[in-house]
Amino acid sequence: MSPAQDGARRRAVNAAWWLAPSLLCLALYWRGFTAWFRGDDLAWLGTGLYIQNLHDFVVALFGPQAQGTIRPLSERAFFMAGFELFGLEALPFKIVVFATQFANLALVASIGARLTGRRAAGFLASVLWVLHASSVLPLGWTCVYNEVLCGFFLLLALHFLIRYTETGERRYYVFQWIAFLAGFGALELNVVYPVIAAAYTLLFTRRYFRTTLPMFAASAAYAVAHAMIAPMQKTGDYAMHFTGAIFGTLATYWTWSVGPPFLYTPLDLPKWVLPVGVAIISAGLLAWAAKKLRPGIVFCIVWYLAVLAPVLPLRDHRTEYYVFLPVIGLCWLGGWALVEARRAVAVALAAIYVFMMLPGLVATAKWNYAVTMRVRALVEGVAGVHERQPSKSILLEGVDTELFYNAILDRPFRLFGVDAVYLSPGSEKHIESHPDLGNIGDFILPGDVVAQGLKKEELVVYDVRGPRLRNVTAMYAAIPQDHALPLRVDAASPLTSYLLGPEWYAPDGDHRWMPGKATLRMGAPSNADQKLYLRGNCPEQQLAAGALPITVTVNGVSTETAIRPGENAFELAIALPPSAVGKKEMTVTVTVGRVLHPASDPRDLGLAFGTFEVR
Repeated sequence: MSPAQDGARRRAVNAAWWLAPSLLCLALYWRGFTAWFRGDDLAWLGTGLYIQNLHDFVVALFGPQAQGTIRPLSERAFFMAGFELFGLEALPFKIVVFATQFANLALVASIGARLTGRRAAGFLASVLWVLHASSVLPLGWTCVYNEVLCGFFLLLALHFLIRYTETGERRYYVFQWIAFLAGFGALELNVVYPVIAAAYTLLFTRRYFRTTLPMFAASAAYAVAHAMIAPMQKTGDYAMHFTGAIFGTLATYWTWSVGPPFLYTPLDLPKWVLPVGVAIISAGLLAWAAKKLRPGIVFCIVWYLAVLAPVLPLRDHRTEYYVFLPVIGLCWLGGWALVEARRAVAVALAAIYVFMMLPGLVATAKWNYAVTMRVRALVEGVAGVHERQPSKSILLEGVDTELFYNAILDRPFRLFGVDAVYLSPGSEKHIESHPDLGNIGDFILPGDVVAQGLKKEELVVYDVRGPRLRNVTAMYAAIPQDHALPLRVDAASPLTSYLLGPEWYAPDGDHRWMPGKATLRMGAPSNADQKLYLRGNCPEQQLAAGALPITVTVNGVSTETAIRPGENAFELAIALPPSAVGKKEMTVTVTVGRVLHPASDPRDLGLAFGTFEVR
């Protein structure tokens, strides 16, 4: 072989070393690359809809949301900028997600080669990570980009630390700090980086250990500030439990790390097959690690435990993509073991790993893609209906659990200026209830309101079952409706105007203003334990003079209450008089102690509602 040929071969091998994991990633996860939006994506896309000034922008970017999270880069800026530039076109978002993951794969290979001293081990580590089924959602569900971006900053910071210790050049230390600090904009998990940096320097270059200590202070400052702005939840799925349950969670995540998440496979296998596969991989990996105990092996284990540690107290919220970043440590370990183990053993263990991972990976990616296509058909279908009939409210028939939580709950129709989209009466029978996620009843239009809307030709009905929306208005109008007055009245809906007194102002988006006094009719309670709940918004100017007195009168019986400063988004619970129980309807009157007179609005403004609901 001539020198030129040898050089060409080396360049080809080097190119394959860098590119092959990314090409494999695209080949396995192409459905994620071509998927649309669903679920939380649709909520984040609307982040910038109501920004009117600098204050709104700052709150949108840094205000706590979604279980108190603050992720300005991976969620707020990413979705706000993407929606502003590309609207509901998903491909540009996916390009960013996959480009970031390709960079991650290159960093995993490069760092793995340095940790092990074997380029083949770094390459195999990258491939093992691609094959791990925990990648499906980070690469297929856009809102999980926070995991991908956090991984990028963690790996990039570590890369610069390694380069700093190799060269002694100060610029790499500065680059490490930039990547580290930027990581806080991606995911709270970034706080663990000082542990990773300290472990690396202690194991490989102890004279640089002291340079990592200031990072502990930065992580501590971030943790304190975050806790002050968004205190940890005490109850619910996201409550932290610092008990022995942590070890059970660790055991669960270990099985999801060396085997498929949830031990899921679409193959019809005996139940013992996957647990045995997990045991074999675990035994092989840990036996090799114990026999070959080296600094690099210890570091791989430290990475796994450190990156996993923040989610271990989440006893009631175990999620498959929580192992997406920790498992990098095991992939480095696995790539190293495959290179040094006997060929027959390495091939057998690799085959078991692929057999466990690949079927579930493909099936889950296919499911995620199919769900996003259903969501796209619904959202774009509703947009088309609104474009053709802009004055009509839209009633959806046939929504199931999957479609509700992925396409309805986060109100995606507001992204193109539509609020009047509802579910047909009885839809709750076909949708599983998850109160922690949202109230199904908030989306269902009562039968009497449906009947009135159809009678006045203000409502069109579409069946969502099938690849396209189907107009069934005439057919649905022939079905008898429940004419009892509703127990829930959405004051903002044009369809409920017949229940409101003449003093109410016209709807204003998702709310409707009342003057100093306003009335409405609605269904009465069926038992004495039920209360009347009023939800709405009280502007800050209204509370500048202190608490706002409110009088709620039900069938002539009055209750005094108040909205206090800081309670702008309010929910008032009013005890109902015994005389109202069992009646067909009741009259509600709301009176406020004072009204606003904005310079730009000639109306007397009391409160913005909102809903009235008996429950």
